[in-house]
Amino acid sequence: MAKNIADQANRLVKRASTGAEEMTERARELAQQAASMAGEAASALAEARNGAWDVAQKAGASARGLADHAYRSGRRGAEDLAERVEERPLLALLVAGAIGYALAYLLHARR
Repeated sequence: MAKNIADQANRLVKRASTGAEEMTERARELAQQAASMAGEAASALAEARNGAWDVAQKAGASARGLADHAYRSGRRGAEDLAERVEERPLLALLVAGAIGYALAYLLHARR
């Protein structure tokens, strides 16, 4: 009977040790998978960051180009207006007065 109990105890110890080894191996595999996935996520993040940086650089260059174009167009318009005022100062004064009167009328008509 004691031998039977000892045999059962030995079998339980072997089964427990086999189970522990299997669990350790499975935990090791899961840790390797997690490390691999973390590496892939880091690579994807780096690619996304680089892509966002490129887009920001292109958007900045485009905005600078548009601002320069708008500045040149505004400057040309101001120069054209100045030439017209120099050519016909009385007409410019009448137009400015009419615009001022219209704005004043609109602002005071709401009361």
